[in-house]
Amino acid sequence: MFIRRVRKKTPKTGTTYFYHQLVESYRTPKGPRQRTLLNLGKLDFEPKDLKGLANRIEEILCGQCPAFPCSRQIEQMARHFASLLRKKRLQGSLPQPQAPKQTWQTVDPESLKSEDVRTVGAETVGAWAYEKLQMTRILRNSGFNEADIERAKVLIVGKLIHPASERETFQWFQQRSALDEVMGIEAKHVSLSSLYRTCDRLVAQKEAVEQSLVEKERDLFGLGEKIILYDLTNTCFEGNPSAQETQRGASREKRSDRPLVTLAMVLDEDGFPKTSKVFPGNVSEPGTLEAILGELLLYRPRQPCPTRPTVVIDAGIATESNLQAIRTKGLDYVCVDRRRVHEASEGNPTVVHDGPSGVVKAIRSADSSEVFLYCESPGLYQKEKSVKNRFRMRFEQDLQRLADSLEKKGGIKKYEKVLERIGRLKEKYRLVARFYEIHVEQKDGKAVGLSWHLKDEQGLEQRFSGRYRLRSSRTDLSDRELWDLYNMLTQEETSFRSLKNELSLRPVHHRVSHRIQGHLFVTVLAYHLLCVIQRALHAADIHHPWTTLRRHLSGQVRVTTSMVNDNGLVIHIRHTSEPEPVHLEIYNALGLQPRPLKRLMAIE
Repeated sequence: MFIRRVRKKTPKTGTTYFYHQLVESYRTPKGPRQRTLLNLGKLDFEPKDLKGLANRIEEILCGQCPAFPCSRQIEQMARHFASLLRKKRLQGSLPQPQAPKQTWQTVDPESLKSEDVRTVGAETVGAWAYEKLQMTRILRNSGFNEADIERAKVLIVGKLIHPASERETFQWFQQRSALDEVMGIEAKHVSLSSLYRTCDRLVAQKEAVEQSLVEKERDLFGLGEKIILYDLTNTCFEGNPSAQETQRGASREKRSDRPLVTLAMVLDEDGFPKTSKVFPGNVSEPGTLEAILGELLLYRPRQPCPTRPTVVIDAGIATESNLQAIRTKGLDYVCVDRRRVHEASEGNPTVVHDGPSGVVKAIRSADSSEVFLYCESPGLYQKEKSVKNRFRMRFEQDLQRLADSLEKKGGIKKYEKVLERIGRLKEKYRLVARFYEIHVEQKDGKAVGLSWHLKDEQGLEQRFSGRYRLRSSRTDLSDRELWDLYNMLTQEETSFRSLKNELSLRPVHHRVSHRIQGHLFVTVLAYHLLCVIQRALHAADIHHPWTTLRRHLSGQVRVTTSMVNDNGLVIHIRHTSEPEPVHLEIYNALGLQPRPLKRLMAIE
């Protein structure tokens, strides 16, 4: 082997540049010939170092120790190029030295070594879901070229298997994963900058991709889409984002120190996403529904449903204007009434739920267009009681600290400053602060005393009573059906937990708007794959969380084992490790082969 320096001129610009090739000589009946084994790109080495690099590559392929010491840089480059060359030979894209075909080989056990270890289990499951949804065809129909389609595989399946930033996903793909072998991706065509560009194109084609996915999932699984679950969540940023969407707001993760962005998502009753939209971090929740309803109607089934879809929303979104907008769009709704009701309606209560947390009873009332369900939940009462006691204790402790500071040297005593601190405490503990009366004594512009007492104990107990009232336009449903329908919103909460914890929606490291939206949209696309996987596994009575399944699947790897035979030739075998019982359980549920990818062999 030797390295050849090639001179090339660009026809359009006339620019001349040089690159290098790894070449080998071989004999033919017509005389010696040369063939290119590998394009090495531009190498900044002296000519004598190029010869040493070629020799070291050949030594590594033959399993030999270096005849002469070489620099660390040459050793690293030689191992990198030897790995690429070995992979090409195993894939059959390069000719191999002729060896007699035989089943048995005599090898030296001391020469055996394993290298190029890559995870293959989770990649196989992710690729199965990707192909199940025919994502390649969807992207092709949305105008993506073949190179972008390959990079989209890395982004979407990578987010499912190794959820992280795009930069870390790229490193995982290059160094730890066999995704390129599983999905037939040319690793040399994937760079970090190209992943970012593909992510931008996914955002540009968001509507087309989402609509195609909705239609494909509907056809595959016969989704009824009679229920529409809508909610929002937000995620924080690391760094200093400059996009307009990043605003300070009420963080669901208690990260008030960081700017936020809000993700709104719509699910059906089976948990499959219908559409998603990014809003600023300080957006008012009720103001988001109108935009989502407009997008949602684009994805309605071509064939009309026997019943109108029902939108399920939380109290924070259920304003009168939003409920009217839902009716105007020809949809029904179920929500928690924003108007807090302290006294139950007259009537006999019915049991709508009997579970470990207690019996939930409800009293029904109705008018011509709506039905109301007054519910009392012991489990919710215990939860709210705990919140009430915790907030009361902390509020009074902070008030006591403020009162104590009036007696201490160096403490805050200025009357206006004390009122300002009390205002901040009221905002922090607003759930209970409005039921207290606080009095500050002043003298000569200074606060000299602070006292407080609970002024409305009955109101406080009613606020944390474990009672709520459901409101719906579905007058045809029974009490239990209405209650069950509203509690499907817990599925939306589960989805957001999955996006944040299992698929690493948070935190976001980008600064500009389209990259932020790209990170969130790729996570939503990965969640589509996860829904397909979970549906198949649940049907086989496998209910482990995805983090557990991913950890189990990472135990199956793809590895290259090399050994020297009695003829001095090096045998390279690329194979997959044997599946364990947990792998077999998952593969059988999905209808997959237990040993992903074929065994490959090459002889040097």
